[in-house]
Amino acid sequence: MKKFFLILFAIIAFFNLQGQETLKPVRLPIIDELQYVREGEGTVIVNQDSTITMLHSLRYLQNAKSPGLDGYRIRIFFELGQFARQNSEEVMYKFMEKYPGVPVYQNYQNPYWKISVGDYRTKEEALKFYHEILVEFPKAFIIPERINFPPLN
Repeated sequence: MKKFFLILFAIIAFFNLQGQETLKPVRLPIIDELQYVREGEGTVIVNQDSTITMLHSLRYLQNAKSPGLDGYRIRIFFELGQFARQNSEEVMYKFMEKYPGVPVYQNYQNPYWKISVGDYRTKEEALKFYHEILVEFPKAFIIPERINFPPLN
């Protein structure tokens, strides 16, 4: 019986050791792009410690998991109930008719249906638009949220 438990323990320990991985640096596209050799142009060689490469890789992966940046949106609808989805769609369409071009986000976070509008980098930007829509949407409020990157012009 002791041999059985000893073998079982050895097998479990072996599989646990196999499951652990070390962090390997990921080559970032920007580094490869900088070091790419082009005919008739200069050559760039990037020399850096592997720790820096690992930190850049971790930051790159973290940003890829949650795209966008910290900013503000205006929540114009927040409700739960049997008709909450239908009501949220009515509010969303009403807003889209009144303010075309302003991004609208419908979200269901159990048990609430939510409608948020805009992508504002600062609270002051959000406040300007908030005061514009307050008459039409009196229950509106500003929330900090991950927003989309602004369009490049």
